Amino acid sequence: SAPAPFFRAPALQHPPEIVTYLGSRNMAIFSCDIDSFDFKTRKSEQVVSNVMTKLDKLGKGIILMHDFQKHTAEALPTLLRRLKAGGYRVVQMKAKAPVQTIAAYDESIVKDAKLPTVSTRPVSSVVQTVSE
Repeated sequence: SAPAPFFRAPALQHPPEIVTYLGSRNMAIFSCDIDSFDFKTRKSEQVVSNVMTKLDKLGKGIILMHDFQKHTAEALPTLLRRLKAGGYRVVQMKAKAPVQTIAAYDESIVKDAKLPTVSTRPVSSVVQTVSE
C-alpha cells in the first residue's frame, strides 16, 4: 500500500528543521502521551501495567509501543481487553491521501534493495487476528 503522510521522529525528537521540512511535505507529526517502556522490560505483565497506570491517570492518549518486542506482542491481548473493559477505544489513523514520494529516493531504494520480492512464509505464521 502507499505510504501514509505520518511521521514519528526517532527518540521523539522534533528539531525545528524536521518540523519545517515535514510541514512543507504536508506530513503529520505524531508523538505520544504514554510511553509503555516496553524496551526496558521483558515481561508482558509489566507492559500492561505501565500502560494502564499512565492511561488511567491521564484518561486518554497516544500509546507508544514497539512492534519488534516479543513481550509487547504477548501483552496485546490482555491490554486490548483491559482497554475495552475500561471504556477506552482503539482508533486507526487513516490518511486522506498518500504521501507524495520523491522519485530520486524511490529509484535509490529499488536499486539498493536486495530483498526477495516474494516470501514463501505464510502470513498466518506472523500475524494473529485479535477479536473483540
